[in-house]
Amino acid sequence: MTVAQPSVPAALRLLGRLPWLLLLLCLPAVRGDCGLPPDVPNAQPALGGNTSFPEGSVVTYQCNESYVKIPGSKDSVICRQDGQWTDIEEFCNRSCNAPPRLSFAALTPSYVSQNYFPVGTVIEYDCRPGYRRDPSLSRKVTCLQNLEWSTAAEFCKKQSCPNPGELLNGHIDIPDGILFGASITFSCNTGYKLYGEATILCLVSGSSVQWSDPLPECREIYCPAPPRIDNGVIEGERDHYGYRQSVTYLCNRGFTMTGDASIYCTVNGEEGEWSGPPPVCTGKSATSMAPPTVQKSTTANVPTTEASSTSQETSTSQKTTTANAQATQSTPVSRTTKHPLETTPSKGSGTGSGTTILLSGHKCFTLTVLLGTLVTMGWLT
Repeated sequence: MTVAQPSVPAALRLLGRLPWLLLLLCLPAVRGDCGLPPDVPNAQPALGGNTSFPEGSVVTYQCNESYVKIPGSKDSVICRQDGQWTDIEEFCNRSCNAPPRLSFAALTPSYVSQNYFPVGTVIEYDCRPGYRRDPSLSRKVTCLQNLEWSTAAEFCKKQSCPNPGELLNGHIDIPDGILFGASITFSCNTGYKLYGEATILCLVSGSSVQWSDPLPECREIYCPAPPRIDNGVIEGERDHYGYRQSVTYLCNRGFTMTGDASIYCTVNGEEGEWSGPPPVCTGKSATSMAPPTVQKSTTANVPTTEASSTSQETSTSQKTTTANAQATQSTPVSRTTKHPLETTPSKGSGTGSGTTILLSGHKCFTLTVLLGTLVTMGWLT
């Protein structure tokens, strides 16, 4: 006979399963059930499109426009194991933009890396190289309520380069003064050449300012040595000839000058040159230079004539002398040559009278000397 087994109540069956239910309830929350991160004033989280985040997820916030992160404050949250986000405080505040950049001054080193400038922030500047501090003016600016910086005074002034003075034989163009950053230009007068830089700048040199290059100078432009000429010389020649200085030429005696007697030194660009060619000294032509024909003196014998002879006899004697004269010979001599008279006593009586005939060019001069008469009168011994 089969013994009937008592039935197990349903409640007891549930009690048998209770440990398993408790185990399920005690299990940790499923990873990723951190919801959206908390709101932070004046900032927005970078979610990347996600709506849930696993344990350990980090979400960083960004400040709204015109707000800046307060230096040193926390700007992110982390999803904890319990599905909650870590705490975060307000970290964005209103701030002026970066301080204005000044041409004459720069931020002091303590403010260079700062990017948070709340209302009321005061910053300072230092003068840039090439400038000198004006102690009568403030070098500070302030972030105002409207998030704008106060206007900076021009508390740094440009330093001045040395006065260039005057340029001998030239000109200095100074359009904007001689303060830091200025430039000046040099030029020379006509007849002079610039040696050095035509333009120099006033630049920083250590803690001061100086000109970028030494001041130039203007040197006189010289012409080359004046050209020599044949059959002539230069009057009062010198070693150098500058702009508009002249030379004068002289021809040797017997030569004629053709052209200007004087030429002067001028300039072409930066080089000296003469105003024109020198003159030419020319002699007489071959025909004009040929000496004239001069007949040689000829001596002829004439008969002795007494002092008491009549004028008719004297005339007859002169004709005889001319008739017996030897043939003359032509010899070329210079027109300026002087020939002494030649006297030859006649071969007549002992009175020593004679006649001398001198031929010169185309003219014949006859000289009759009555030596006997002169001896008789005691004029010749």
